[in-house]
This record gives sequence, C-alpha cells and structure tokens, in this order.
Amino acid sequence: MVGLTYAVAERLFDGLSRDETGHPSGLLAAGAKQMGTDEIVWELEPHTRAKHEILRYYLGAWFPILASVHSRVLYVDGFAGPGEYKGGEDGSPIIALNVAKDHQLQSRFRNELLFLFIEMDIRRAEHLQKKIGTMALPSNFKIRIERSSFENSISRTIAEVTERGRELAPSFFFIDPFGPAGFPMSLLKKISEQPRSEVLINFSYQPLNQWCLEDDSKHALVDSLFGSAAWRRALAISDPKKKEENLREAYQRALEAIGWKVRPFSMINKYNQTQYYLFFATKNALGMLAMKRAMWKAAPAGEFRYSDLSNPAQGNMLEAAFEEQYAQQLADVLYARHKGMFVRKEELLDDLAWDPICIERHLTKALRILESESSPPRVIDVANRKRMGTYPVGSVIHFAA
Repeated sequence: MVGLTYAVAERLFDGLSRDETGHPSGLLAAGAKQMGTDEIVWELEPHTRAKHEILRYYLGAWFPILASVHSRVLYVDGFAGPGEYKGGEDGSPIIALNVAKDHQLQSRFRNELLFLFIEMDIRRAEHLQKKIGTMALPSNFKIRIERSSFENSISRTIAEVTERGRELAPSFFFIDPFGPAGFPMSLLKKISEQPRSEVLINFSYQPLNQWCLEDDSKHALVDSLFGSAAWRRALAISDPKKKEENLREAYQRALEAIGWKVRPFSMINKYNQTQYYLFFATKNALGMLAMKRAMWKAAPAGEFRYSDLSNPAQGNMLEAAFEEQYAQQLADVLYARHKGMFVRKEELLDDLAWDPICIERHLTKALRILESESSPPRVIDVANRKRMGTYPVGSVIHFAA
C-alpha cells in the first residue's frame, strides 16, 4: 500500500513529541523578536490574516478532492505556532482542523486525515496542544504536534518512509516562518521527490534583505535557501526593485528546477507596497486550479490585494475590475492554440490550470466571446451540450480554421 506506513504513522501521531524542545535560534529567533513574537501568542497582523484566508479557501477544495479518494492524506504546518492570537483568532493549525471538521462534504472523508504540526518552541507547542484538546474532532483525524525544527522533522519522516520503499501520502505543506531560515532548498527537494506533494511558501523578502544580503557571514545561509550561489548575482544590482525582482525570479527557478510547477503571487498592502511573496508549488493541475480559485476568493476584500507575477513587466491584479480583460486575453490564447481543432472541455481545463491567472469562469467567458461575440465566430460548434452559452465537461468545442 502506497503512503505513510502504519509504523511511521504511529511514530508521527502518538502524542507530543520527542526531545527537540529548544527555542528558535539564529535568524528564526531574530525574526520572532523583530515581530514582537517572543511571547507565546501575539497580535494577528493584516498580512497574516490575508494568508489565512487563502489557506482556508484552498483547504476547502483540497480536503474533498483527496480525502474521499486516498486512504490517508497529510497536512503539514511547518511553523505551527501556538494555534491562536492575542485577540482569540485561530492560528493556521486550528484553521486546517476546522476546515476539515466543518466541511459540508466531511461525511465523505472516511479515510485517515493526518495532521502534523511542527513547532520548535515548547511553550507554543504546549499551548497548541491545549487548544486542540478543547476541540471535538472526528475519530479519523490523527494529530501529532512535534517539538522540532521543520527541517529535522520532515527529513526524518521522509527518510523513514523511503527506507521502507514507500511514499508520503498526498501531502500539503504550509511553510510560514518568521524569516528566511529553516526551509532550505535541499529539504524542499526531498519534499518535491514525493510525487503527490504541494507546498505554499511565505517568502518574506524584507527580512531577507534586512538581515542577510549585506552581511557576508549570512550568505551561506542564503545559498541554502536558494539551493545554490546563483542568487549572488543580485548583489551587484543597485536598483532595489530590480534586485528584489531578480531574487524572486531566482527562487522561482530554483523551485522549478526540483520538479514543481510554480506560481508566485505578491501580496500588496493598502499603500501599494509588496509585503511579501507567496509561492505555490505543485505537480497537479487540479491543485494549481484550486489555488488560483482560492486567491480569487480571498482577493477582492480586505487590506491586501494579490498580484500574479507571471509577467514581471505587468503584474496581473486579481480584482473584479480586470475580469473582462482576462477573459478576452484567454479567448485570444485559446484560439491561437486550437485554431481549426476539435477540443474536449477536459483538455481546455488542463490548459487552464497552468494559465497564469484565469479560472473556470474566465474560460466560460472566453468561449462565449469566441462563439457569440467574435465576427466571424471563432468557435463554430459545440457538441454534447443542452443549451447555448454553456460548455459542460464532456462537450467538444470546434474552433474555426
């Protein structure tokens, strides 16, 4: 049986962890103090709220896609924290548990849902354990809180699984550290080698720039973050925006080099400043489409806007004002790609998954543009549908020559 073996699952989910109980050190500790988070709990910042909205929407799609099919799925929070904030707001571990517990399709989650929460600080780990202890959770939820570093915990877990000739269960890793340490590219490569793994990474450029770029003694740490010294070319760039762009692109290339499809988003605050970047990496078309849906759902409200970065010269804002523009652009791309062809809707959905920004509603609008608003029409027939203007799964779209 592919997936976490029962022996490994028992090791992972038999209670609060082993021996690695210390506090964050080095840059992690510096990041905690910089943000005022050397306390057990701290205030919820707007940018964290924005990330949590994306996480909530994405897991709402991820759990039903996988938990109804596979014998077990694994959610990993690599820097879990105490599970709540000073105002009583839920932290990411509690959000994940609640999304799965309260999902309208939860009755279909008949197999095991494994939750691994990794937190190095003993006080926060114990706070999280108490928080989870107050929750009424289904019997198929298996939870482990590990007092460890993210790197040590996951390296050990993957080693134990691969030694048995197995693979990790379908896994989603939420990687949201205080700063640029604790998730080296060598570790991400081990995760990427698991065929059904996905990661959502908070890449905080400002701490990287503040603590590391001008300090030669920290360049080796940045090498480990990027997986090589190729990033150092950016040190010669004097323009701050170009330097930031160069480093972001270097990190994306590094993730792609270890086997993932990658979509970066910038998180833009109300002052129109980039607060940080989110990198979503997957090998699965459904996963990429679900993440884009999550970004669109979270984007329209709040103090933050989200921008796709597929074209550095012109970031695409995920806002309703641009809907028609994106649909028209997609229509032109589809016609250029499929001119004169008969194409099943399923094939178009596969293409759509890797489009930089568009989701299903943009595809429907694009096909309507091609069929009804173009002169002459660029879609001349749609087979296997019941009414005009619809393009159901199973339909076949005939693009004009």
